[in-house]
Amino acid sequence: MSMQLTMESWDDASHDMPEVCRTSGALKIEINGRSLTRNDEEWSKSVKQSTRVSAYPLAQWLASSWWRLRYEPLPIGNRASPSWRMAHEVAASGYGYLWPQLVFSCDGERMHYWSIPTDTSSGQPVQYLTDARGNISTKEFEQAVDGFIQLVLDRLDAVKLSTALEGLWEEILEERSDAYLANFRKLEAMLGYDPDEVDATVVEKFVNLGNRIGSSVIEEVASLCSSADPMRALSEINDVAESRGVEGHFVLTPQQVGSIQSDASRPWERGRALAHAARQAIGLNGHAISDKELSGLVEISDETLFAEPSSPQRLPIGLAVRDENNNAKVILRKRNHAGRRFEFARLLGDHLLSSQQDRWLPAADTKTIRQQWQRAFAAEFLCPIDALMERLDDDLSDDAIEEAADHFGVSEQAALTQLVNHDYLPVDTLGGKFKASTYPYLI
Repeated sequence: MSMQLTMESWDDASHDMPEVCRTSGALKIEINGRSLTRNDEEWSKSVKQSTRVSAYPLAQWLASSWWRLRYEPLPIGNRASPSWRMAHEVAASGYGYLWPQLVFSCDGERMHYWSIPTDTSSGQPVQYLTDARGNISTKEFEQAVDGFIQLVLDRLDAVKLSTALEGLWEEILEERSDAYLANFRKLEAMLGYDPDEVDATVVEKFVNLGNRIGSSVIEEVASLCSSADPMRALSEINDVAESRGVEGHFVLTPQQVGSIQSDASRPWERGRALAHAARQAIGLNGHAISDKELSGLVEISDETLFAEPSSPQRLPIGLAVRDENNNAKVILRKRNHAGRRFEFARLLGDHLLSSQQDRWLPAADTKTIRQQWQRAFAAEFLCPIDALMERLDDDLSDDAIEEAADHFGVSEQAALTQLVNHDYLPVDTLGGKFKASTYPYLI
């Protein structure tokens, strides 16, 4: 298994709470073969793969944060609220222990993790050493967490202690086994709330809307509405869906493109593979796609589809509202020409990738896997990497990249991202704020 949470030994510790004392010992967290609890311990003057803590606080935190850990994505704008951090950082386990700086966040399909070494200037007696980031399947994450919590419960039973953890975990397992309750908790978490922290009528609004627009779509909408006032955010998105937009019809269908296979550990490849299939279906090969050809895929004139919006108000979401016959109303929020082309390409990809039951096709700023697919599709559909490299002819200068981006009708940033994602340029070319040794968001 790619993730393991184990107690290498049990040793009573001095603590005023028996459940904490009797579950203390050597904790080891290992993911993808690397120990994320590897540390330099001042007391023993040695480097160890496990850390001396109590398992109970960690199990309690994992249980109480389970729904948000499992379903809540990274925050929009890379700014994490205290509530988000409490639900996603292992350090929130508390009880006075020095926990590893370890962050978990799910994109809907994979569980991502970041292990951050302790700042050497902190003066802490335990210095965690592992600098890593990666992802595992949500199934592997669930199995590891389930197994660890059961391990702690078994230990408590062995030492004849009854705690709140047992009842909490039983309740969570019951909710997970009930389809309606599980969906309710899932939406609640994606809205950024702990169980029962928000009025049930708010969540029910999203449940009911999901029945109308598609169960997978409502998850995207809920993530976008994660805020102190989710109903206001939902109202703004609903206003977009009910706006006039431009009417068209998707010419390309999922059946024409065919099924797409990709590596489960690299899900964005699905978008790229789909882009290749879509380009082949319409005979593009490696050529740039013109405004007329692009807008023709939804039977709307390019002057209408890509016209700069008259309203100065920035919409919260780009959206296509689709019926069962592939008729669609398209509402683009981007204002510049290249941005509107890219956003429409995202909606086209979503049309080809999503379930036919989905009536809304959203292009949003959220960090879900669906939005990753969209971006990967749009980049490869508009600016295929092989054609881009052929155009550049080994010239990766700023001027050459700017000219190539103009040729393919994408922003220079989109062209740079293609080059970085395919390892032709280093990641710091994008001016990224985050490396493996930093949090995946601003703090």
